[in-house]
Amino acid sequence: MDTFYVSPSHISKNVATITGSEHHHLRNVLRTRPGEVVRVIDGKGNVYTAQILETHDPRISSEVRILSHEFHAIVPPKLTLFQGLPKNDKMELILQKTTELGVTQIVPLHSEYALQKPSQNRYARWHRVLISATKQSERAWLPELSNPQAFETSLAQLDTFSRCLFFSPHRDQKSQVRHIQTVLRETPCPTSIALFVGPEGGFSDQEVTRAIESGCTRVTLGRNILRTETAAIVAVAIAAYEYQL
Repeated sequence: MDTFYVSPSHISKNVATITGSEHHHLRNVLRTRPGEVVRVIDGKGNVYTAQILETHDPRISSEVRILSHEFHAIVPPKLTLFQGLPKNDKMELILQKTTELGVTQIVPLHSEYALQKPSQNRYARWHRVLISATKQSERAWLPELSNPQAFETSLAQLDTFSRCLFFSPHRDQKSQVRHIQTVLRETPCPTSIALFVGPEGGFSDQEVTRAIESGCTRVTLGRNILRTETAAIVAVAIAAYEYQL
């Protein structure tokens, strides 16, 4: 059954209105017809089975009649990825794969070594990537994509998390960096976890110091040095595995 994302504002009583790129995909790519049954999600835990209706102008939007409804609650812990902005299209890969793995929120970070300042068009494209990955993985919740924020702004939010992990390469045996698995297993039932991953150049020494002073635990993913996109995906995957998300 094909899945379509509909904003909660476009769902009223027993009818949902599919617009924009989702409508284009339904009508012009899949070429669905009235009477066919589809799956609809609103990104807020609601999953609907719905039947496509006849519309006055199918070029603009499609309406579907809701046949059944289920609500899926978020399974804790909520995972928030604070991602230092990488160059080129690496952010799209990070968004796609961490969504598939169960990330709850993604916050692009303007850190010292961040390599891009996303335009509104790029930010809108990132949102479409999240929608596509959410549908593909049959999630009921669309990850929240926050506006890009300054590194210091992100640190001011840390008291809202059960645990804050700051990823750093394991460079030598004397470094005060613990493995992520060890740290996660010290927190058996967290409600929320913050994961800080730097851009290609990592975080600066000042940023590392500020994060630790703000309550972050410095952790490593192992002895190998990972690319930023690999580190983000592995970090979310390990957290999802440990808490069986």
